[in-house]
Amino acid sequence: MDEKIRESIALFRYGLIAPILNGQVSCQKTYLEEVAGKKHQVPYYGEKEFTPKTISCWLLDYRRAGFAGLKPKGRSDKGQCRKLNAQQEERLLSLRQQYRDMPVSVFYDQLVDQGEILPKEVSYATVYRFLRKHGLIARDAPAKQERKRFAYDKVNILWQGDMSVGPYLLLNGRKTKTFLFGFIDDCSRIVPFAQFTVSEKFDALKNVFKEALIRRGIPKIVYVDNGKIYRADTFHIACASLGIVLTHTKPYDAASKGKIERFFG
Repeated sequence: MDEKIRESIALFRYGLIAPILNGQVSCQKTYLEEVAGKKHQVPYYGEKEFTPKTISCWLLDYRRAGFAGLKPKGRSDKGQCRKLNAQQEERLLSLRQQYRDMPVSVFYDQLVDQGEILPKEVSYATVYRFLRKHGLIARDAPAKQERKRFAYDKVNILWQGDMSVGPYLLLNGRKTKTFLFGFIDDCSRIVPFAQFTVSEKFDALKNVFKEALIRRGIPKIVYVDNGKIYRADTFHIACASLGIVLTHTKPYDAASKGKIERFFG
């Protein structure tokens, strides 16, 4: 497991505990039970379920060591072979045909309970990758999500961020496109910072976000679209390190960021 994967897993864990860290949860016990009752698609590991105790441990790890505390620890059996042999592969394919709709996490537990595999020799991730390779992962239908109305009554709870194409300028005899990056506070409609740039790459976003933080402090939530720069690992890690929950709109749903869109207009 390389560092990039470890960071991806840490970001996933942070996403589950962030509402608690930011005071968005009225009853921690109820929230943990709700999260534990769902299946989660975890980077590297695939579909998993977690107990409230596991999520509580992540919360404690973050409070003790920050974002780094959420990264998976090194395995004690690192370097040892955990691959399936030919006989195991054939057996797994046969069993999986009988239980095509069973979640992989349940299927794996069943393999262990029946003595088909040993957890120390074959990990859940190994079985998941093998089944995915052969197209044997059951997919649940995506749940319909309701659009939530933003009604925060305090500043620095949520910032909406976006980028808009600006006017063309004549620079050094060449017609150059400009881009407007900005953030707006959901409660006060104050613009922490906005700036025109001649680049739409991550460095432009980084500079504008940095200036916004310097001028107005750290928000609890940043709400942006699914653009490549907003999906950058560097941006995710920066927000997680600052205790900011980074959330994204549905694709092609500009209306969900109405306040920043109105500002650009």
